[in-house]
Amino acid sequence: MVLSVMAMGMMAIRFGGSAAADESRAANVVATPVSLAGRWVGQYYGYGRSSDEKGCGETGCRMTFDVVACKDGWCGIAIKDDKSCGAIGLHLAAADAKTGEHIFTGRLEIAKGAAPYVVQAWHDADKETGAVELHFVGDTGSELLMYRRSYPFEATLARSGDAVCTLDKATS
Repeated sequence: MVLSVMAMGMMAIRFGGSAAADESRAANVVATPVSLAGRWVGQYYGYGRSSDEKGCGETGCRMTFDVVACKDGWCGIAIKDDKSCGAIGLHLAAADAKTGEHIFTGRLEIAKGAAPYVVQAWHDADKETGAVELHFVGDTGSELLMYRRSYPFEATLARSGDAVCTLDKATS
C-alpha cells in the first residue's frame, strides 16, 4: 500500500512537472503568420467529373488564383484561360495566430452560379526543397464535416510567383 501511494506521488510529480514544462515551451513559441499572397496553380478533383471535360479526368481540373489580402483574410482572384483577371472566387479567413496552426477556413466558388464549397485549407512548406503548397478539402453545404472518408472537392495548389491581379482588377 505504501509503495503504491509513493509510486502514485512520484508519477504525479513526474507528469505534473512534464505538463508544466510543455506549457512553458508552448508559451515561448511565437506563432508566425503565414502569407498566402501570390499566384497559386494546381489541380482540383471532384465527384462526377468525366474524362472528356476540358482539363479534367484522371488528372483533375486546373485552377489558378491570385491570392491577395482582403478585409477578412485572403481573397483569391480566378485567373481566366486567357490569363486575365476573373472574379473573386475564394475567400479564406485568416489563420488563428494564437495556435500556431496554418489552417484557413472559407468558401470557394469554381463556377458562377454553381453551389460554392465550404473549404478548409492548410499551408505546407517543404523544408528541403522550399516548395510551398496550399491543400484544400471541401464540400457543398453550410459547414465542412471533417469526420468524412472523402470530400467532394480536393485540391493541391503550388505557389508559382507573385500575384498580378488585385482586388481592383477583379471582375464581378
